[in-house]
Amino acid sequence: MPAWKFFLVTFGCKVNQYETQSLREAWLAQGGEECESPAAADVVCVNSCAITAKGERDARNAVFRLRREAPGARLILTGCAARLFADFKPRPGAIWAAPDLLVPQEEKSSLLRGPWADLDAAPGYTPGSAMDDTPDGTPQTAAVAPALSPAAGPHFPPFHISAFKRARPVLKVQDGCAHRCTYCIVPQTRGMPRSRPPEEIIAEARRLLHAGHTEIMVSGINLGQYGRDADTGDFWSLLRALDAALAPEFAGRARLRISSLEPGQLDAQGLEALLACRMLCPHLHISLQHGSQAVLKRMGRGHYTPAMLETAVAELARHWPVMGLGADIIAGFPGETEDDVRLLLELIERLPLSYAHVFPYSRRPGTAAARFADQVPHKLKLERAARLREAVGKRQHAFLEAQLRLPRMLVAADNPHGPLHEAETPPTATPAAFKGVNEYYAACIIQNANTGAAHDGLPGLGLLPVRPVALADKGLIVTLAQDEEDPGAAGRAPEDC
Repeated sequence: MPAWKFFLVTFGCKVNQYETQSLREAWLAQGGEECESPAAADVVCVNSCAITAKGERDARNAVFRLRREAPGARLILTGCAARLFADFKPRPGAIWAAPDLLVPQEEKSSLLRGPWADLDAAPGYTPGSAMDDTPDGTPQTAAVAPALSPAAGPHFPPFHISAFKRARPVLKVQDGCAHRCTYCIVPQTRGMPRSRPPEEIIAEARRLLHAGHTEIMVSGINLGQYGRDADTGDFWSLLRALDAALAPEFAGRARLRISSLEPGQLDAQGLEALLACRMLCPHLHISLQHGSQAVLKRMGRGHYTPAMLETAVAELARHWPVMGLGADIIAGFPGETEDDVRLLLELIERLPLSYAHVFPYSRRPGTAAARFADQVPHKLKLERAARLREAVGKRQHAFLEAQLRLPRMLVAADNPHGPLHEAETPPTATPAAFKGVNEYYAACIIQNANTGAAHDGLPGLGLLPVRPVALADKGLIVTLAQDEEDPGAAGRAPEDC
């Protein structure tokens, strides 16, 4: 096949980022060349998200924009919004663009065979224009990929990676969700839970660490459902196995971070596993959603209580004297009252939050909550979300002020040139060229990164010992520190858990 170029666009979650990287590696291995502009591409692929109405709208807008920028390219839309795109009806007379190929999320892995897998198209293929309505006034539609892969079945989709475009890679260990929260469309787009075999996960983590990455985000659609579909053990046994396999070689030089947990997972078994892992960052991101038990029940999330999270955080604080704590919060869920908002604000005040993602409730057709009575008016949802963000902002500021008093921390730097291999020379950096996060997930700007060319902790070669010197916008300004002590100490509990 002649040389061909591709351009990738990714929306949404960390799992989507992982799957895009897997497609990138597969297409490069098949002779493709990634380009920096869609106009230069033979193939443009949009990996979409549908968690909110805005995410779905962003996918449609991207298709329209990319069709104009790359009219001769084969335009593919995949991901969670692809199936929804097929059902979307534009308003009469609207200027409309459709992709050449729709690949639903459950068939995304078929693209690992290449962007031409569904037909005999190859470079030189001429797509049909979908910028206008058809003669009868109906919008043109894309071809939908046939069922070519087993991804929708009981097996874990065959994605895998050996590197990552960003400095801190995602390691996908689980897909799908069976819980069906009343507001969530993910079970319809991602399907039932599927768990990746532990031996594959460990091998991939080792590849990423040997490639020069220093922090790995262990991620899935619902980590609490890992192992429910297979004889793999649960998530906590997986975390212990990962740490046991990697810590002898990498503890102190690299670390693991968990993408997201639910409060109900933080039981005695979960806390014991967290504290037993030598490579784990003292940071948790919690899918909290609300502080009112009545709202949680309407969300279909009555299987945990806010008090469970408070109890777990208090126990962890005995072993992690400093920790980062993030949360996802939904504002304006149907039926939410001012009393519910008050309970949520009081919970935010009690929790040692370092940040939170606050989302106004997005009404998704096809979900139970979309049919609920007492929908909160849009303006009120935005107002409540603003109040919650203000409260979170105060907690974040207090957290960062406390971080300034720490003598030392370890930063996994976002090398703008990608991970380095040991034989490579780090690029020259300006004082603001290197950014990253510390073990507590605080954003850091490395003030004097250009002075550390001989430092073993440069990006891609290890974790970077730094000292905080000032506050930045929602983060810290830090300076390189001499590595005079155990480089792993800042990321572990005092008892060396």
